[in-house]
Amino acid sequence: MNSTVRGIELTRSDDTGERQVLLGLSELAFGALVGEEGDRSASTTMESALRCYLGDRGTDRPAWPYPGFLRGSEPQRDVELELEVSVDLWRDFSEEASKQEVTTEQLAEHAAFYFAAELDAGRVTQRILDEFEATESDAAGTD
Repeated sequence: MNSTVRGIELTRSDDTGERQVLLGLSELAFGALVGEEGDRSASTTMESALRCYLGDRGTDRPAWPYPGFLRGSEPQRDVELELEVSVDLWRDFSEEASKQEVTTEQLAEHAAFYFAAELDAGRVTQRILDEFEATESDAAGTD
């Protein structure tokens, strides 16, 4: 099943539960994803950015919602990024874009910058450590 939604091509692969997504991002957002040296995989990092962004729903962080002053603008599409994401993740992300009354590309670009800021602040590292500790605690409790 192929469909196009505001410049994003979506292809659903029913057998894997994955969806191919083609996003147009600005060079600035793409650079934020891959880092200064281009040392991170853009598609993997974008998926992490989507998950991180949705994971922070309801945290009342001032930078979380899409900025009001950008609502009427169209995102630049300097770089096309193809990624494969779970159908559930993409559905949740698309629903959040609708709630905020922006396109998925606008919110994806915002999520890329949000994630980059989280990386710079070290909060992503802390989340990973917290999840690791919780997993170890759960494993120790079941022995």
